[in-house]
Amino acid sequence: MSGKRYYIEDENKLKKVAYISGILLLVSAVALVFVLSLYQNKTKADEKIAAQRMNNIETEVIESTTSSDDKTINETNENTESNVINNVQAPANTVDKNVIKDKKEKTETKKKEVKKELKFSVPLKGDISKDYADTNLVYSETLKEWTTHYGIDIKADKGSAVAASEAGTVKSIKDDPRYGLSVTIEHGSGYETVYSNLLSAEFISEGKTVKKGQTIGTVGSSAAFEVTDEPHLHFEMILNGNNVNPTTYWKD
Repeated sequence: MSGKRYYIEDENKLKKVAYISGILLLVSAVALVFVLSLYQNKTKADEKIAAQRMNNIETEVIESTTSSDDKTINETNENTESNVINNVQAPANTVDKNVIKDKKEKTETKKKEVKKELKFSVPLKGDISKDYADTNLVYSETLKEWTTHYGIDIKADKGSAVAASEAGTVKSIKDDPRYGLSVTIEHGSGYETVYSNLLSAEFISEGKTVKKGQTIGTVGSSAAFEVTDEPHLHFEMILNGNNVNPTTYWKD
């Protein structure tokens, strides 16, 4: 009997242990579900707060941009209105002065655009001993060969006065190794005249202006390429950097 009693007591203890264990498992499951629910709710709350913050930031940016644009538009309108008012209120005499100034500038511009009419004349009276030849060759007694000749040779006694073919500015006075003492005068509009084989040119200086017909030098025999020829003036005319036939430009 005693053995059976102990068996019953042991069985009751096992039932109590199982019951308690079941209660503990149930409590643990409930606690776990509660914790998970809290975590899920907290996560949703955090996401909602973050979304609200992003919305607030975007709203602030839009409001700031709109405010800046409105300010810029207002300032532009104010400046435009101010300019219109200033223009409307400009004194009449100021407008008249501007009109007069514009007319004066246009007149001066037109005067500058009008090219000066140049009338070249023979720089020295005498016979032409050698013509201009840029395509047809002429014979050179000095060089003993047929060659081009980009000028006009005018015979004259040594020391004869040479005059400026047209008014201008003395560009250079130099001793050319081929054509001797030479004077170059600029006349504007791309024209230049060259006076070579001179004996002297003490009547002028570089950079100075000369009048048409003014003496600029005297005839000589300083040209190495024409040293065997009689005394003469070697005269050239240049237009825009190219030699041209002087006789086609002489007006008298």
